[in-house]
Amino acid sequence: MRRLPAVLAVAMLVFGLASAPRLLTSNPKGIPDFVHFESGHVHPAVLTPSGNRLLVVNTADDRLAVFDVTGGLPVRIAEIPVGLEPVSVAAASDGEAWVVNQLSDDVSIVDLTTMHVRATLRVGDEPSDVVFAGTPARAYVSVSQEDAIKVFDPVTLAPAAPPIAVAGRMPRALARNADGSRVFAAVFHAGNRTSVLSFEEALDSLPPPNPPMNVGLPPAPDVGLIVQKQGNDWRDESGKLWNAKIKYDVFDTDVVEIRTSDNAVVRTVGGIGTVNFGVAVNAAGTVAVTATEARNLTRFEPNLRGHNVDTRAALIGPSSVTLRDLNPHVNYDVTPGPPAERDSALGIPTGVAWSGDGLRLYVTSMTSNRLGVLDPGTGVVARRPTVAGPTGVVVDDARGRLYVVGRFRNQLQTLSSASLTPLGVANIGFDPTPDAIVNGRKFFYGGFTSGHGEHACASCHVFGDFDNIAWDLGDPNGVYQAAPPNQVDPQLEGFHPMKGPMVTQSLRSLASTGLLHWRGDRTTLASFNPAFVGLLGRAVPLPDSEMVAFGEFVLPLAYPPNPRELLDRTMPDAPVGQPSALRGQGFYFNTPVDAILRCNDCHAATGFGPGTNGQIINDAALLQDQDIKIPQLRNLYKKTGFTDAPGALNKRGFGFIHDGSVDNLFDFLLFPGFNFGANANAKRVDLEAFLLAFDTRTAPAVGHEITFNGPNDGDALLIARMNTLEQQANAGHCQVIARGRIGGTQRSWLFESGLWRPDLAAEPGITSAALRALGAPGSEVTVMGVPPATGLRMALDRDRDTWFDGDERAAGTDPGDPNSNPGQVGVPPGASFAFEGVRPNPFRTSAEIHFTLSRPGSVDCAVYDVLGREVASLARARHFEAGPQRLTWNGRNGQGGDAAAGVYFVRMRSEAGASVRTVVRVK
Repeated sequence: MRRLPAVLAVAMLVFGLASAPRLLTSNPKGIPDFVHFESGHVHPAVLTPSGNRLLVVNTADDRLAVFDVTGGLPVRIAEIPVGLEPVSVAAASDGEAWVVNQLSDDVSIVDLTTMHVRATLRVGDEPSDVVFAGTPARAYVSVSQEDAIKVFDPVTLAPAAPPIAVAGRMPRALARNADGSRVFAAVFHAGNRTSVLSFEEALDSLPPPNPPMNVGLPPAPDVGLIVQKQGNDWRDESGKLWNAKIKYDVFDTDVVEIRTSDNAVVRTVGGIGTVNFGVAVNAAGTVAVTATEARNLTRFEPNLRGHNVDTRAALIGPSSVTLRDLNPHVNYDVTPGPPAERDSALGIPTGVAWSGDGLRLYVTSMTSNRLGVLDPGTGVVARRPTVAGPTGVVVDDARGRLYVVGRFRNQLQTLSSASLTPLGVANIGFDPTPDAIVNGRKFFYGGFTSGHGEHACASCHVFGDFDNIAWDLGDPNGVYQAAPPNQVDPQLEGFHPMKGPMVTQSLRSLASTGLLHWRGDRTTLASFNPAFVGLLGRAVPLPDSEMVAFGEFVLPLAYPPNPRELLDRTMPDAPVGQPSALRGQGFYFNTPVDAILRCNDCHAATGFGPGTNGQIINDAALLQDQDIKIPQLRNLYKKTGFTDAPGALNKRGFGFIHDGSVDNLFDFLLFPGFNFGANANAKRVDLEAFLLAFDTRTAPAVGHEITFNGPNDGDALLIARMNTLEQQANAGHCQVIARGRIGGTQRSWLFESGLWRPDLAAEPGITSAALRALGAPGSEVTVMGVPPATGLRMALDRDRDTWFDGDERAAGTDPGDPNSNPGQVGVPPGASFAFEGVRPNPFRTSAEIHFTLSRPGSVDCAVYDVLGREVASLARARHFEAGPQRLTWNGRNGQGGDAAAGVYFVRMRSEAGASVRTVVRVK
């Protein structure tokens, strides 16, 4: 057989495996090779500019799926490994996609010709979204934990402008207007202008409880009070004025409008929502934002029962904002509502998209597995069922279709945009999530766990984390609860039901923290079952089996790495006089501050512990009026951005401790029960730096990526970072994998015992230098740290069927399907696909291309001239059944003209391999 010219080989598309009609899963309960981060989707799917391909993130498997949508239904033609926890994708062109990896803190730049990551762009902690806008085009990336939008040159990947500061906490979803002159950013944790008075500030001035407190209860403890900035005044739920006690202000920033010509923030819009999920702009320039608005100014659980948040869409015009209630049918005066009300409710509206004519706004509802269709003019909302856990919607006007991403079971649904009837469901790709987590999701997000169907636990514990505000969920008619057993402190009082404001806690890493809640008044997750009735408004508690399923989703939730730690899991240092987390770490572990007690004695951190010993401390020792559990410390770095200094403008209204009334950790460390000795403030500054860099139990090396592309294979800084990753793997803090291409075929490696083990079982390991040397333009190699115990799955045996991925590709079986492997189908390498020839050859008017498939799959077939230029495409991701098949070339080129006489090459690629035949055209 004649070899293809080199130019042709470079030009070929490398297609992946077509989707199967069943779910591609291998996720037995208790599998240790999956870490449950549950990163929330932002823009999980997008069409390429031509409209011929749909790009969808496979978050669970850390890949980008590419679908051909030119046929009757989407067909998956490629799966491309990217960084950890991809949450958004945008198409820079038909040939390039940018995938935002939230846990990796970077963007994977994907070449859609080679179907491979060509570059990795590190952008900052927890990026969320990317859009392309401006002249010349620039990439705008929202970096949520830095409260910034960063701007990059999409060609050089260099910063194209200084970061754009956002006056709000966690900018997330992005959108652009039609001409690219404006970029709009929705602020995720926008808050609702609420803040808190400490119990000292609110002492003896609280509004009387409504309903009145049960006379059989002892006096309520002194607690704080939630207040809200209304106009120019701070008021509580009764309308009482508190301006004399609060001298600071809070931003009300829900949406930021950026002018791309100079990257100036030209407008901010408030009054939309406490948590803003999605943003989209129609051709006329109307901006739509989906959000939930918290009702946390209202005190007490009975008054919030069945109505914690409002779900809404905001329509932003040049000079006006219109709010649309997405649940106008809900009657909150009757809780629980009737089944029909719950079934049609919309909640947790993560995805939003406009129809091309701007007359429909599509909104996904994770709580009810529905797609809401809003008439922006009338506010009328229609609702249609979707796949489970819809998080994103893409409009394909050219084909009259909608594509809905189903997060719960990794599905892609196609709907008719005219009738909203379902046309089909495809797998996004293999899902390694354990069954217990998959099955437990609906109890965490599902509206059926509430009285009206529009909210769930996830409404406040957003994506397993928190909403960055406080709630007063006391109950004037509740019962007093005795202190729990097995506590060291002999002076505990127990728990009064009038507990006052408490900031929402994260649900991550609960399993290692002991008693639950700020006060330690819940022993297990099962203790929260009454809240489904008392707070969410359900008629009856969840059955025990469903609470178990709920726990199996919640308890494995993990924190991402702390961005303030160094890559080698040590603390940053600084000269004396500047904050040093390293000095603070030494103080934390070695210096008594409370009599003989060190920080670590109560906030146990030895061995990367959670920062708590699980004990409860009595109120007198805390100078509070109720007992409080020693809290865990893993997410302190996310609680910055609040100061109560007079005249201050804040991004959030709550700070540290249980009620959020302490604005920063330095002030907390002024607690009179602590003795810092000489140079006390310098020690406090260092200790604060350490606490903000506190280890989350996920090492900083996890998710960190380095791409070697040939010219940078010898870069000393990149090699040093790779060495650090390998050292972290040797220390057991992570594993390290690599992904690349050899000869146009996807390959991967796992770092073990000083060598890189390949995905071909019979192939020997290679050195780090040899691995880096494989990096070249079009064959880049990306090295990445992954959680311990996950490397084998992520690098060598993706579907856990014991067959290495490279061996499966060679045999023509699917490395992303445990039901397809060489041992099961009995197909030796190279025997599952046969390109039998071209007949007649030579030919005058037409030629038939004969081939055989051993199993159904997609085929790509094209004709090239001797210079490697495509002459005609005969099949592009076309599906064929198993058995003998044929295609016909009529001797014409792609423009319909008659191809000249001469030698041509027919290249055919199936999921099992590729082959080329020569054909001669004569006249």
